[in-house]
Amino acid sequence: MKKIIKVKCTGTGGHINEIDLEDVLGQDVILYGSPIVTGRQIPARIVRHCEVCDEGKVVLTREMIEDSL
Repeated sequence: MKKIIKVKCTGTGGHINEIDLEDVLGQDVILYGSPIVTGRQIPARIVRHCEVCDEGKVVLTREMIEDSL
């Protein structure tokens, strides 16, 4: 199931970008047997280019990702 969050870019237009968390973090891997000791590593900050304008950046923080999961 895809989880999409909406984030504004830092450009003058403040465009809304839809970010697919599966695309950013990778797919879940299910292992059979003993549980995984360390969890999935979520980066502190991810910066992407705005899909609409050339000047803006889309900044995702670890807190934003954790809140949406």
